[in-house]
Amino acid sequence: MASDTKNLIYHTFIDLLSTKPFDKITIRDIVDACEINRNTFYYYYSDIYDLLEEIFTKKINEMIEAHGNGKSWVTAFIKIANEAYEHKKMIYNICSSRSYEYLENYMYRACNQIIIEVVKNVAEDMDVPDEDIEFIASFYEYGFVGVLSEWFKTGMREDPFQLASQLWLVVDNIRYALKRSQRRMKSRIENEDFV
Repeated sequence: MASDTKNLIYHTFIDLLSTKPFDKITIRDIVDACEINRNTFYYYYSDIYDLLEEIFTKKINEMIEAHGNGKSWVTAFIKIANEAYEHKKMIYNICSSRSYEYLENYMYRACNQIIIEVVKNVAEDMDVPDEDIEFIASFYEYGFVGVLSEWFKTGMREDPFQLASQLWLVVDNIRYALKRSQRRMKSRIENEDFV
């Protein structure tokens, strides 16, 4: 029974996000739609941001599970983009609110774990320092989130596959950056200039 009530609150909030901006949704809207009292809401969630955070956390975990071991960033990216595309109205209502930073934080967390795995897999047979792997992953994380953020803010005009194919154009540079790191490390060992 308790999990049914929590699920009801969760799904009602998602439905409301599909109809109006996040900052316009109140706890009263949620409890009225669920036909529960405020205390019941507060039993499960401390506030509306806690509920939003749960939605993002569940989605991140689903995407990380679907992504597996980082071998196919394209599959992972298309999954993220398709999920957003399927909830276009909800994303728009979050983007048009003052709470857009919650969505951006969600994107950074989702991309961070996926991209670090991609970079580690590409670097698997290379002698590259961990700090370079982390820096390269961070660089691509910011790039991907920037592209996603712009895509969200402009109404998701391209379909997810088209967006992924455009990003594919720059992903090969991950291998190039790792090879440069490897050459730099080799040059340091040999006391050569690595510019």
